[in-house]
Amino acid sequence: MSREISDWLTAYIKYTENSEPPLSYHTWCGISLIAGALQRKVRLEWGFEILYPNFYIVLVGPSGRARKGVALGIAKALITEVPGISVCPEAASREAIIGAMKRAITNYQDPSDSNIKLHVSLTAFSEELSVFLGQNDIKFLATLTDWYDAKDKWDYETISRGKDSLQGVCFNMLGATAPDWLQSMLPQEAVGGGFTSRVIFVVEDRKGKTVPKHQLTPDEIALRKALLRDLERISQLAGLFSFTEVGERAYTDWYSEQDRLLARGEAAVEDPRFAGYCERRATHLRKLMMVMSASRSDELVIDEQDFKRATQVLRSTELKMHRTFGGLGSSKYSEVTEKILGYIRAVGITTRSSLLTKFYRDVDGATLRIIEEVMDQMKVVEIKLVPDSRDKSYRWIGPRDK
Repeated sequence: MSREISDWLTAYIKYTENSEPPLSYHTWCGISLIAGALQRKVRLEWGFEILYPNFYIVLVGPSGRARKGVALGIAKALITEVPGISVCPEAASREAIIGAMKRAITNYQDPSDSNIKLHVSLTAFSEELSVFLGQNDIKFLATLTDWYDAKDKWDYETISRGKDSLQGVCFNMLGATAPDWLQSMLPQEAVGGGFTSRVIFVVEDRKGKTVPKHQLTPDEIALRKALLRDLERISQLAGLFSFTEVGERAYTDWYSEQDRLLARGEAAVEDPRFAGYCERRATHLRKLMMVMSASRSDELVIDEQDFKRATQVLRSTELKMHRTFGGLGSSKYSEVTEKILGYIRAVGITTRSSLLTKFYRDVDGATLRIIEEVMDQMKVVEIKLVPDSRDKSYRWIGPRDK
């Protein structure tokens, strides 16, 4: 039986186009849905590594303004209607998730070797990631780091039975948060480390469009039904991904070039807190190529078109990723500095008096002078005296988001 849709992700973006969230949010929500449907039943063997297509994706944006919850809600409503895909309770503790995993144990026949294999595949949605992760919960962050790597066996301690284990854990997560909340969720030492290097942070400042009122049209209702049927079909895929010769050459050439750039200090995301992410970037890309292949075909073959599409999506997301941890620096002025930089970047040019009026709750004149020095050293803001005035102007000269 052939699919109803030629490409699932393209159709999902079409289905969501009359909503307010930005395109990047819908794109990564769609990627998360495909990853959740694939579960741990498909894999890519690459040397000593075995990769599964699960993702940790976090939509980052100001509360209410960027419509993170809307994007996540559309995705969750879709996947919960697909049979055979286990979805985690939203406000669950580590122990509750482990319980959900034990209930989600299932098996499949691997066509690559005809063996019956156990797996525990679970997708989590969290509109408020701070509720899901808790406050500086090092133990839970370490557990999530373990789950991401989808090990054959995961051991854990229980209060009543001592040591226990789960076979084939594969955890897929889609969450949302405002930048300010990251400070309470993530301890300073965790930023840039094992957990955050495994996360795709999708950052937006505002919604994609204004939609005063929207009701699903007959075409959208029909498209939703087709998306559900094809997502169920994707959930039935199993086996081993392979590359075409052209696809493999495109990836290996890219990998060699990225290694050279990293050696020269030219990282994909310049913020040093993303050094761990940049080292793990090839893993993210390989997972993304699996998703792109499954989006268009049941064949489990990665071609050059999957490589090109995956690199384009990843690169466009990385252009804003450096703004994820704006308020998580060690400097006591880092949070307000990031706010002011974001404002100047958005408006293009403003004045000192305007900044003091807008940010009077955060800064006084003395603090703003310190921030001025930081902005001047960063070479992203041109600061000039306003003629015939004691005021100053601030003009953004740094890189613009694309």
